[in-house]
Amino acid sequence: MLYLGVDGGGTKTAFVLINGKGKILAYNIKPTCHYKQSSLKNFENVIRQGIKDICNEAKISIAEINYVFLGIPGFGEIKKDISLLLNIIKEMLNDVPFTCDNDAVAAWAGSLACKAGINMVAGTGTIAFGMDKEGHSTRAGGWGHFCGDEGSAYWIGKKAIEIFSKESDGRINKTPFYNILREELDIENDFDLIDIVITKLFMKRDEIAKFSKIIYKAALENDTEAIKVFEEAAFEHYLTIKSVINQLNLQDEEILISYSGGVFNADSFVLEPLKRYLKEHGKVKLMKPILQPITGAALYAKIIDSNKYEESVVLTLKEEEIKWKI
Repeated sequence: MLYLGVDGGGTKTAFVLINGKGKILAYNIKPTCHYKQSSLKNFENVIRQGIKDICNEAKISIAEINYVFLGIPGFGEIKKDISLLLNIIKEMLNDVPFTCDNDAVAAWAGSLACKAGINMVAGTGTIAFGMDKEGHSTRAGGWGHFCGDEGSAYWIGKKAIEIFSKESDGRINKTPFYNILREELDIENDFDLIDIVITKLFMKRDEIAKFSKIIYKAALENDTEAIKVFEEAAFEHYLTIKSVINQLNLQDEEILISYSGGVFNADSFVLEPLKRYLKEHGKVKLMKPILQPITGAALYAKIIDSNKYEESVVLTLKEEEIKWKI
């Protein structure tokens, strides 16, 4: 039995093929398949080439794959695009059965190894996805950087720029972050930041998100403004998670909550306040991710196909991630 997992993201698309015991047979990385950032044609080309390379590496044909799960960024958010994407996938997979969903589902499948609970994604954007024991699922967040994405790296980066401008003006007291940013960007005149953001970075979402790493450096120096931003981000994560809890049947049991995305590299600056906020719901277990989203996608393909959960497969996948450096 062979299962293919696909995990699309804003910067890359991962493909992994596993057997029924969780052994990885092939793995590769391609550019982003995010059709809203590029085009439907790019989406098709990336997915087609990724699957072709997986099959070549494993020395199999597409027809030998038993089931495929694809986590695609933006999937399900624009109604008219759903059928377009499904038709593209169906054409390239021929008769191989598959399920396609938002990439937030792949993140949940990895972080909780497909167990009931919630995963909070906080990367360049933010979204939470959860599933209860009855198989009911829902999401919150994922509105994009213009409409939402509170608590994301972009949101934190925008806050960082705002803090610098306030400290430069004297609207708030200067903290270590002020000089850290000046040094990182080699700024002589504070207004140079405007030119950097607009002319050099073109106000791109992923470039603004990188400011979150600079303010993290300030937090390490006990900068009060920086620490406050991460606490505010944690509160936004809490609100998003709370929304999913309220929508699902998770009230009368221990709720497993995990997380993924670069914002959580800030570790205790985000996780400690998040733990405090989550105490409101009593039986909540905030846990480190079990698997990566891409191996979670392959595991989910197997579970959908076999309707069976095997802990031994999860343990094997954890070992395989180390071996394959995933």
